[in-house]
Amino acid sequence: MPSTFASTRDVPAHVADDTALLSDLKNGTLPAVAFVRAVGWKSEHPGQLAKLSDGVAYVTATVAAIESSRYRDSTLVLFTYDEGGGYFDHVAPPPASTVDGKPYGTRVPMLAIGPFAKKNFVSHVVMEHSSIVKLIEWNFLGGQTGQLAGRDAVVANMGSLLDAKATGVAVPEN
Repeated sequence: MPSTFASTRDVPAHVADDTALLSDLKNGTLPAVAFVRAVGWKSEHPGQLAKLSDGVAYVTATVAAIESSRYRDSTLVLFTYDEGGGYFDHVAPPPASTVDGKPYGTRVPMLAIGPFAKKNFVSHVVMEHSSIVKLIEWNFLGGQTGQLAGRDAVVANMGSLLDAKATGVAVPEN
């Protein structure tokens, strides 16, 4: 699960490989928040000698490991890509962010998997990767969001993807 940020890339306390995730699932030591990033041939990135089937197999195995662990009933898996792959999307990106003036790119898919996710549902709320940060802030900081004073302060939250009956509370959409 390597990071591309110099501040955390080589810090063992923050970054571990896939075997650490599997070990944490088995030993009951999974942290409250974990980011998993496929690397190399599992990433589906062009130029990485990657095949789509390798990426699908990696994600399937990771989700299956979570679903067969003691964390099954308390874990929300948010699966997304780090970039869009097509120029043929019929929906234009939203205007540039009011926080940093940077434009949004093409749409990328996101799946919410687990007991807290709405079943058979497609959200039409405009979200971005910072929406994940906003959900983490909302959940772990008593509803306080925008702690990073960046896009997390203005993006939509993940509430449209979550089932209020399952979470026990309505997660805001904004």
